[in-house]
Amino acid sequence: MAGNKIKPPSFSSVLLFCRIKFGYNGWMYKTLKSFAKRVEKGVRPLERSTGRPSAQNQDLDSVEFWHLPAAMQGAVRDWYAGRLPALAIDGGRSVHLPHPAGGGRVLKLKGAGYGGGPVKFGHFHDTGPKAPVFDFEGRMMEDVAAGHDGAFRGGASFQQAVAEYLVSAMLAERGYPVVPCVGYGRIAKGGRTSWFAVFDQESGLSSDTIYPGVPLDDWIRLNAEIGALMFELATKHDLIGYCWYSSTPDGRYLIRDLHPYRLADPINMSQISWVMQLFFAMHIRGNGQRFRVAPKYRGPEMPPDLHVWQYRAFCPEARLEDHDQLRHELVKPYMLSPPKNFSVDRLLRLLRDNRITAALLEACPPQFTRP
Repeated sequence: MAGNKIKPPSFSSVLLFCRIKFGYNGWMYKTLKSFAKRVEKGVRPLERSTGRPSAQNQDLDSVEFWHLPAAMQGAVRDWYAGRLPALAIDGGRSVHLPHPAGGGRVLKLKGAGYGGGPVKFGHFHDTGPKAPVFDFEGRMMEDVAAGHDGAFRGGASFQQAVAEYLVSAMLAERGYPVVPCVGYGRIAKGGRTSWFAVFDQESGLSSDTIYPGVPLDDWIRLNAEIGALMFELATKHDLIGYCWYSSTPDGRYLIRDLHPYRLADPINMSQISWVMQLFFAMHIRGNGQRFRVAPKYRGPEMPPDLHVWQYRAFCPEARLEDHDQLRHELVKPYMLSPPKNFSVDRLLRLLRDNRITAALLEACPPQFTRP
């Protein structure tokens, strides 16, 4: 009821809270600050613009392609050369281009440029958080190439483009419904290079799948089901990362945004690092509900612990307090930066004592477990 709505906190008050809580160098403060700067510049990284931006020649030295069908290459070349305006801006670094097959299908070009303009060569994204990888004993190291900040503004990194293509193909081959990545490529200018990936989007596909862009019942269901998907990919296919969905007009949800995924292997991962990698991915995925939706929509229909529901795919008894413990005792001291005073024994005790991470230790595939 309108009379019972609680006024959400202002953006400035949330930013101030994050600065006090995490400091000027905290990843959450930096992320929100970067968002604010983008909005001031007219770039809306979390929404799709239906306006048609004017074409701009990016004056590139070269455009190269891998795997992309020749019929689709012309639209990409024409976009970068300023001969073809985009149908729409999609996020901070993607545009929609006409599909050569027509029929309402579009090509999504990720790494097209900054907010519908050119790629800002020499200027890196500053969004955070870092993309961590955990060694055999669970120490955090930063994978710069996998993180958003390893790419120039408006572009993608080499790793991101290749991961989108390979993981998309792997999942499609195994029967998962995905937005297919049909190729990737590299652009060069002034001795610098940036990368891009191209997606074949069916007619009417929408990336506005964050509540209220989707019905509340769907939003609640997807937040629960994403945990089962991520857990299955990790345990059955050795793929660890996070993703989300695009929706079709007939109510299907297709998996997208697969660039954070990595292939787990027992040479470089132990049981501890497997658990750390998977929990971190699920934690980051859950932040979409915690920070983008929950502060705005606090009605009785929105479960206050919805970001925890994903863990119940493998730990049915998971509760809000279990995740809160890991946020304070695992994420901040062990996952956001290399720990100063690391103890594998102390870390292992923490993992065993929390029901969420204990369930992951139990579910870890046998090739990663050792005496």
